[in-house]
Amino acid sequence: MKLLLDTHCLIWALADSPALTPAGRKAIMAAEEVWFSEASIWETGLKWRRGKLGIAPRRLVDQALKDGFRMLAIALEPILVSCELRQAHADPFDRLLYAQARHHGYTLLSIDRKLRAFGARVHRP
Repeated sequence: MKLLLDTHCLIWALADSPALTPAGRKAIMAAEEVWFSEASIWETGLKWRRGKLGIAPRRLVDQALKDGFRMLAIALEPILVSCELRQAHADPFDRLLYAQARHHGYTLLSIDRKLRAFGARVHRP
């Protein structure tokens, strides 16, 4: 299984947070590849600049790559898919992560139950 981490799961995994359940840890350890999106870096950067997150985006990327996670670039097709989704979901980052996971055939690791309504393969951490 190739796994794309939702932003909160990326942060939890890197911080070894107890919020990441044993099932989430097991999914990450068992995955063939673990990916994080450039969109997550953008999202964390916005939160960091507003003082809502204590880790700088550059440090987050450095740690993720050091831990063996792969970075997924934002491509045009997932952007278009995220714009065309008919289901209501207010978070544009979640919509883009869903579209990236679908486009690349990855399973998305996320606590967001709304993403399942899109038809995504979502694994709850």
